Amino acid sequence: MNFDDGRAADPLQQPPFPPKSDEGETPTPPSPGPDPSGLPALPPPPPEPPSTAPSTAPARESVEAVGQAAVLQRAFYNYGEQVGTKYVYEQTLDSHAPISPEYLAVVREVYAEPQHERLTPPPFKQALETLRAAGSVLVINRPPNSSRTFTAYALLAHLKREGAITEVRPLAFGGSKYFPTRRLPHDHRCGFLLELPPDEDDFTVDESFGGNLSKLVDRLQRRDCRLIVLTRPDQWRRISSGAPDGVAPELGAVSPRLIAERWLLAHETDFPADPWLDHKDIKPLLVGQAPTDVLNLVYLMLEQHRAAKSATPVAAEQAHERRREVSLRLTFDKQVANVVAAHSNWEDALYHWHEPKGRSRTSFERNFLLAAAVLRGDPVGHVYAKAAELTGQLDNVTVEVDGQKEPGVIAMARVAGARREDDGTLSFTRPHWDDAIIEYFWNDRPLARSAFLRWLAQAPVVDATTSKEALEIISRDGRLALAERVGQFALRWAVRHRRQTPLERIVEEWHKQGTAKELWPLAVRLLDSAAIHAASAPYIHSMLLAWSNRSQPHLQRAVVEVCTGTFGRRHTAKALRRLRNVASQGHPDVIDTLREAVRVLWEDATVRQMLFGYVVDWCKTEKTSQTVGHRTFAALALNSPSETTGLPPLLQAMDEERPDDEDTFRPPLQGLVTGWRTLLRQAAGPTGERDLDKAVFTWLDAALHRPALKPIVFDTLRQAVNVAGTEGPPLREALRTSAQWWVQGQDRPYSEAKEELKLELSALLDQDLTARRSEPPTQQPSQVTDDEPPAPTEAEAA
Repeated sequence: MNFDDGRAADPLQQPPFPPKSDEGETPTPPSPGPDPSGLPALPPPPPEPPSTAPSTAPARESVEAVGQAAVLQRAFYNYGEQVGTKYVYEQTLDSHAPISPEYLAVVREVYAEPQHERLTPPPFKQALETLRAAGSVLVINRPPNSSRTFTAYALLAHLKREGAITEVRPLAFGGSKYFPTRRLPHDHRCGFLLELPPDEDDFTVDESFGGNLSKLVDRLQRRDCRLIVLTRPDQWRRISSGAPDGVAPELGAVSPRLIAERWLLAHETDFPADPWLDHKDIKPLLVGQAPTDVLNLVYLMLEQHRAAKSATPVAAEQAHERRREVSLRLTFDKQVANVVAAHSNWEDALYHWHEPKGRSRTSFERNFLLAAAVLRGDPVGHVYAKAAELTGQLDNVTVEVDGQKEPGVIAMARVAGARREDDGTLSFTRPHWDDAIIEYFWNDRPLARSAFLRWLAQAPVVDATTSKEALEIISRDGRLALAERVGQFALRWAVRHRRQTPLERIVEEWHKQGTAKELWPLAVRLLDSAAIHAASAPYIHSMLLAWSNRSQPHLQRAVVEVCTGTFGRRHTAKALRRLRNVASQGHPDVIDTLREAVRVLWEDATVRQMLFGYVVDWCKTEKTSQTVGHRTFAALALNSPSETTGLPPLLQAMDEERPDDEDTFRPPLQGLVTGWRTLLRQAAGPTGERDLDKAVFTWLDAALHRPALKPIVFDTLRQAVNVAGTEGPPLREALRTSAQWWVQGQDRPYSEAKEELKLELSALLDQDLTARRSEPPTQQPSQVTDDEPPAPTEAEAA
């Protein structure tokens, strides 16, 4: 089973209908790695060691949580409350926390081992035997959505149960194109999981990766650890040169039926799996399906099975109201029929509803059905009014719903086959019927999509008129739940069909309401969650990259805020490249958010060199120097607003003493000088309140209280103002003025120590100026250039 690159991460809210695979075909077999015969022959299985893992099967709630997270199965009933499980395991390859034992127990319970016709014993058991040896490395070379990460989790879960390892921990690759051996943690008896970042834009994993695996083996062996590496076939072909023989065995394919059986029995130990999976109408639905699609089918079967067990007969008056006499007691054949129909999104049933014999549906009827599906949980009066509004936008027809000319709510609800609940809302009895309604419209009316998206994006916006006319009030929670559903619809279609338009429309409309209003943060959270969830992350990452090169302020703002969120913390290198593209355009609406994003990304030591290089570049470029360059350098030269004490990020980096850490980065003098010149050119604003003054105060405080930093502070400030020509005097004057305010100013009492430090700096500035004036122009000392910090070499990375 696969979580599309395997991660069961922060679950997104439920899409209006279960996601399907993009291709809907059998997963592509992986490219052959080294000959599987290179794996050692299996010795007799070792005796079961004592284990601290639970001996019983994982709780049903645990299985439910992992499964729902895998396929984005979250329901939006009860104003957004998730039905069933109230938690989920946040297991991502980019986090640094150990994988929880509960999660590993679920993986071990539901994992379906791949099979290979030519290999005996099975390839999974061969791979497991390989990993039992201390220091072993295994490369899983498979395309996404082909069980590669779930396979890795399953292997490590077995090793933990056997006692070979005590913990499973993901590793972050970092911002460099190399993965040096010293980046391996110092933990002992750990199983590590490392996903290689996909090649994109101007970033690729270095071709030396395969040849460096032997160095990793030596370090892993000394600490009794194991490592599984995840890569893709095209990437592995490029970087596998020099890799140890047999390190990337072919693992075979997984049977969709076996995947379904394991998940069904994990959910319900007494589930009649064979009758379901061997049914003539279910078997074709499993053929060639990707693991995520199989899991979607599993949930449809579970829903019907549970509904049949818990159903009670319908009251007579309800049956009369719906004009049918039926018991909710579902026969097995009816359960299967419902699953098959829901799997096909009820297309046949919806066609017959839309095209009844002997008459035609009115546009108001069609749009009422669509509005009821979209506005699930809203008061029926609101649905009625919004259906009329949708009819006007799609068909340019005015529906007079404030009188008695048109059919009323009761008539429209019966036409739509909806049931009016006691709380004034509408519901449908067929499973996933409302989801299917939306999909039917989308497929049936391609030329109406744009107008529908406009209506959809505006649906959660406050509309007091409709509520007042209907004497109904839509609560804030109800409106936000609607916004969640709208956002999920846009996300689902964007990801499934590789079309940005639905999400672009949502972002555009909600940005118009104001970034301080509640809809904009919701849009950002939606994108941020999608960017870290395995099922949607690959497409969202590419979409954010495309948006970063667009000029629309709302798209750029969305990119920057997502890069400031969880996505930026877990995919720092990717976030950095997207911020670089946004910053190069220098749009004023995103400068402040860029500043915060730079602070966030600086927390990842592996990208500091690249990030600082970008900031220096923005300071050097005329277009961005006094906007993006100024604000982002100030973000690193100053403390954040919430941290008024301590060293700012740049000085912290200069003060750190970690010689054994290959990710330690000390900002070079030339980069600091370039950034400081950008600050010193700031002439606007009252003295003492400018970024320049705050930076001077902070750095001189550091020089005063931390003597070890005094040389770098003085050298930076001296070089920043040591400029020939007419630019030099204004820079020196700006520095001297700020330094004087540091000695004594508002809320800054005078002290002799500060006065002495200022006089020392001033004397050095005078000394530099005298030296410059006393030498012929051709002999004047060369100035520090504004060159960008050099990129890391392969030797440095190793």
